[in-house]
Amino acid sequence: MINYKYNAGVAVPVFSLRSEDGCGIGEFLDLKKLADWCVATGLKLIQILPINDTTTDGGWSDSYPYKSISTKALHPIYLNLERVGELKDENDKKRFLELKKELNAKEFVDYPEVFKTKMWYLRKVYDQKRGQKPDFYDFLQRHCDAQLTEAVDYLHERSIMLKGDLPIGVNRESDDVKQNPHLFNLDMETGAPPDGFAPQGQNWGFPTYNWAAMEAENFQWWKDRVQWFKKYFDALRIDHILGFFRIWEIPKGSPDASYGHYSPENPRLWEIEGRKRLKTIFGLSADDNEIPRQARNDRLLICGEDLGMVAPCVPGVMRELGILSLEVQRMPKNGTRLFSDPRENPYLSVDTTGTHDMPTIRGWWEENREISARFYHEMLHHTDNPPYFCEPWLCQEIVEHHLNSSSQWVIIPIQDYIAMDGDFRWDNTWDEQINNPADPKWRWKYRMHQSVEALLKNKNLTKTLKNLIKKYKR
Repeated sequence: MINYKYNAGVAVPVFSLRSEDGCGIGEFLDLKKLADWCVATGLKLIQILPINDTTTDGGWSDSYPYKSISTKALHPIYLNLERVGELKDENDKKRFLELKKELNAKEFVDYPEVFKTKMWYLRKVYDQKRGQKPDFYDFLQRHCDAQLTEAVDYLHERSIMLKGDLPIGVNRESDDVKQNPHLFNLDMETGAPPDGFAPQGQNWGFPTYNWAAMEAENFQWWKDRVQWFKKYFDALRIDHILGFFRIWEIPKGSPDASYGHYSPENPRLWEIEGRKRLKTIFGLSADDNEIPRQARNDRLLICGEDLGMVAPCVPGVMRELGILSLEVQRMPKNGTRLFSDPRENPYLSVDTTGTHDMPTIRGWWEENREISARFYHEMLHHTDNPPYFCEPWLCQEIVEHHLNSSSQWVIIPIQDYIAMDGDFRWDNTWDEQINNPADPKWRWKYRMHQSVEALLKNKNLTKTLKNLIKKYKR
């Protein structure tokens, strides 16, 4: 059973999971092995990045998990191929085993090659069964649903929650846009204004929403989208929740995102529109702020990614509707402070050491030694000189610092948990960063250096984390 008061989880993209019998990328069924590790350590939740299909050309741009081409289609790259069917031709079998071994030996996800190999295999199996299945894409989705459902059922049997990620935008070439063009502003693009991460702002390339048209249909497109999430997830991270209040809108064809503007432009409308949209779409009410809940399928635990340039009205509406905020110590919401104190977080929040858009603990430590030294002295209260690298004992101290927070949930990236074990962690610190938002051509290719099987066998790390979860009553 989940203890509603305080809990801890782990964040890792599905594509980053490494298994000994994998095909160069994590798969839906690998979540079962990760769930076994969660049971052994006492973690109660697995948080993943979006798993919707992103396929446009099979190239590196498709590795970006937030550019879904359908809000209701799963990505077939996460399928376990042998579970779909066996190849009949002996030469095909031999070729596949060679490709699989080669891809799984790589340090990173080679997205184009993995995709090409998996599509070749799946098409071969489909052709063998053509008399039974009329449509290739329906065939893929049926197997995606079956394998993800199997993983979800396995998690639920072990009282492990699965937290999904709802992207703020959808691909301009998506089925959603093609079928509902009136719900989108196709002459505009979605992004974020200039900030410390990206001096010229960020252009995500998605069309903005025609909220008036959506409201005229009682937000049914959004409601259908949320209903789809409920099939697989117990909790939901609303990516860029600020977009429900106001969005940075960039005229299509602009040189960069700095040419954008907020929509609506009138700040007085932000609170009104944000509250109305969130309440209606997610079925929230003002009394939800008193319900630290975990729901299975009928109700989702709603969390919001509310980092960056937050409009003043956003925190109040989130508290009113019981939406958990995201608290990152190195991105304090109090602009007068360099760091926030996790012990001062609101209870209805998710505390984390960092997100997929940030360096890991070790990367951050090395990024600016003046700042890490101040953290060492001011937040950890050490009086000696800080170590040059973020040593395992220091990583553990930082993890403990967060587990001791006042947040209902502490969800830490798997890289930061593993960093506590000096004999197990990867030496390539900077290769563990999942995304750099300042680079629009970034390749989402991070793979765990360690297999999930090796993680399960690591008794030292498992025992350490289990004791910490117990110590901080999570």
